[in-house]
Amino acid sequence: MTRKGQSALALSLALSIAGCAEIAYRQTDIGDFQGKLDVRWVEPDRFVYVPNERDPLRFKTASGQLITPRVMYTDGGSIPRLFWGIPGYSPWGYAPAYIVHDWLFEAHHCQYPDVAWVSFDDSARLLAEGVKTLMETEVAPRDETVFYSIYAAVRTPIAERLWNAPDRCNPPGPEPTFRLRGGGRILFTIDMNNIPRVR
Repeated sequence: MTRKGQSALALSLALSIAGCAEIAYRQTDIGDFQGKLDVRWVEPDRFVYVPNERDPLRFKTASGQLITPRVMYTDGGSIPRLFWGIPGYSPWGYAPAYIVHDWLFEAHHCQYPDVAWVSFDDSARLLAEGVKTLMETEVAPRDETVFYSIYAAVRTPIAERLWNAPDRCNPPGPEPTFRLRGGGRILFTIDMNNIPRVR
C-alpha cells in the first residue's frame, strides 16, 4: 500500500472511531456518585478499597439501582502500564467508576446476591455510565474517545473470559483487613460529595 493509501486508511479509521465514540457517549446515561472512596496500600502493587465507615462510596445507576462496593482488592482501572502517561489512561483517573466495575466483578465471582442482576454486558455499560457521570459532572475532563476506548476495552473477549473464569473470588482475608482497621496506609480519599470540578 502506498503512503497516500496508508494515510487515507488511518484517517478513515480515526473518523470511524470518533463517530463510534460520539454515538456511544450520546447513548450512555449518567448516574450519581455519593460518599467517600478510600484506597489503601497493603504491600507493593497490592491495594484494597475499604468502604468509609460513615459515608461509603455509592453509585445510583440511571435506572435507579444502588451499587455500594464492599472491601476488596483493586488495581483501579486495569490500564496497561504502557498507556499510563497518556491523559485519560491513568489507572486511577476515573477511580470511582473503576471501583464500581471492580466490585461488580468481585461480587459476580463471589456470588454476592446484592448485584446478582448484573450481567457481563451490564458491567461494561455501568462502567461507561460511571465514566460519563464523572465527565458530565465535571469531575473529569470530557473526552469521548477516552470514554469509548475504556468502554470497548471492558467489552473484549478477554474481559468476558475474566468475568466467566471459575474460582476468582478473592476477598481480602482477615490479616490484611486487620492491618487496615489498625490504620493501614491510606493512599487517597475521594469525597464525591465535595470534589473540585474541572473546567
